[in-house]
Amino acid sequence: MKRIVFACAALIFLLSSCSDIGFSIRYGAKTEPVLPPQSQEIKGAPVAPPKEAVKQTEPSPVTREPEETPNVDEAIEISDESLGEGGASLIPDLSVTQGISAGGEADNSLAAFGHYISKNEERYRAFIEAYPDMALTKALALVNVNADYGYYKNITQIADPAELLVFCNKNFQLPADYIPEGLRNIAGYSIMLTDTAATAFEDMAAAVKAELGLKLIAISAYRSFDYQKALFARYAKADGEGVAETYSARAGHSEHQTGLTVDLLHMWPSTGSLRRENFQNTEQYAWMLEHAHEYGFILRYPENDVSVTGYLFEPWHWRYIGVEDATRMHEAEITTFEEYTGTFYRGTTPVTEAG
Repeated sequence: MKRIVFACAALIFLLSSCSDIGFSIRYGAKTEPVLPPQSQEIKGAPVAPPKEAVKQTEPSPVTREPEETPNVDEAIEISDESLGEGGASLIPDLSVTQGISAGGEADNSLAAFGHYISKNEERYRAFIEAYPDMALTKALALVNVNADYGYYKNITQIADPAELLVFCNKNFQLPADYIPEGLRNIAGYSIMLTDTAATAFEDMAAAVKAELGLKLIAISAYRSFDYQKALFARYAKADGEGVAETYSARAGHSEHQTGLTVDLLHMWPSTGSLRRENFQNTEQYAWMLEHAHEYGFILRYPENDVSVTGYLFEPWHWRYIGVEDATRMHEAEITTFEEYTGTFYRGTTPVTEAG
């Protein structure tokens, strides 16, 4: 009798286990849905650093720029940014890392930083209080470029759009009638950059070809104010304005209008087509992270700085700022042009002279 009871119990246990296994095999473990980049709306609140690295899923092949992808060897027809030149090397005192105490007093004066601007004192304190985990040097830099106002708030009209380091983003707007001088086609394409930027790109592309045996393929460069206006309107109609603003600029706020920015393509392995998506997985991208500064280019919208730049990760979007500043930015390990501009420049004037 005991043997019968024991056998029954074993059978019940076995059936129960099989049932659990069958559920797991059939339905799998519960996972959280992953939203595509187009659904990650960035709010217009004050800038805050992301708590974790922003992970981007593979973009949809039908979003972003719907223009036809050109053949590499054919002319590309697309009409299509930074802040003053020179300036002293104003490295802030990075030893000053204490924040603002509960009583509102700084453990060390903010004025100890090289990029401190006296008229921004109250804004610095408010921003630091809102984002206490942010390094003070970065907080001051972001306030210096009006990041504390939020996107498209308190917009500043750019007075000197022709400056090599012209700073153009969601808070700094280019004149509607601004067309850069010295635009020319990039060799082998019918898209334009300023002569200096085009030459630098051609030299960089030649270096990539020589070292990797691969091409740097340009798809978009200079865009006029009107072209950008129409492009943004098309995206806003398709995805809604809030979503469109996470990957496209309003007219006057696009770096492409400066003639200093280029978007890149790569060959899609499975189909042989030319695409921008997943450019971060290419040998060209890895090379550029290490060497682009040697030719004056910076990655403008990095993966982990979405909340600072206001744009989703764009591994294909590269901005020319000149070898000296690109190298300084690279060596200082500053990842966004917002922070670099707010640390070192205010127009053509070093920031410590702008207060």
